[in-house]
Amino acid sequence: MTVLCHTHPLVVQLENTLLPLFRAALPPICLAAPQVLASVFAFSSGSAAAFEAYHFGISCLLNDVADNAAEEVALLVSVSELGSHAQLSAQVVWGPPSGKVEAQAALTENSMTALLAALPALLSALNQAVSRAWQPTMTIATI
Repeated sequence: MTVLCHTHPLVVQLENTLLPLFRAALPPICLAAPQVLASVFAFSSGSAAAFEAYHFGISCLLNDVADNAAEEVALLVSVSELGSHAQLSAQVVWGPPSGKVEAQAALTENSMTALLAALPALLSALNQAVSRAWQPTMTIATI
């Protein structure tokens, strides 16, 4: 049974492919940064309907950050526009207040192949962000 059942075939494919990969990525993150609470997530969103977009990723909640610093950095893979031409995006992004994009994949093909090729670099960017004293970089790495 899937987490996001009765959905678009691409969403099912993303869920079946990404969630096991993301779960496997948790132990190295936790080993490198034991003060971080890392977890895998999957959810749908939308303003007109609840299932306009789907999001998959790894969330890293940071401990002991300054009041004005981001408490989370996440690897986020999203798929939207399922009714027409599905759009894939993948990025490592900081939570509020910065919302800074740490790294993003150039998925011009909108394909699973391109996404899977970009995943190791995105996981590396997430690991670097978590281990770097929790400050966003000033430049966006395009993968």
